[in-house]
Amino acid sequence: MKSILDPSFRYTTSTQTDLRKTFAKVRRELQLQQQAQKVAEVEARRKVSPIWGPVNPKPDWRRSSRP
Repeated sequence: MKSILDPSFRYTTSTQTDLRKTFAKVRRELQLQQQAQKVAEVEARRKVSPIWGPVNPKPDWRRSSRP
């Protein structure tokens, strides 16, 4: 957030603002950030591989075949 003392700060009167456009812009920016985060998470999962392979449940001893 810019300070009033910042030389690049420009005051905008309430008659010159459009809240619909402002909120639409914020929603678009948030949506882009969320999409970028999802892509980063997917890429991170692809880079990580399990050390011992997929986790398999223990075999059920009652179902094992005996000669």
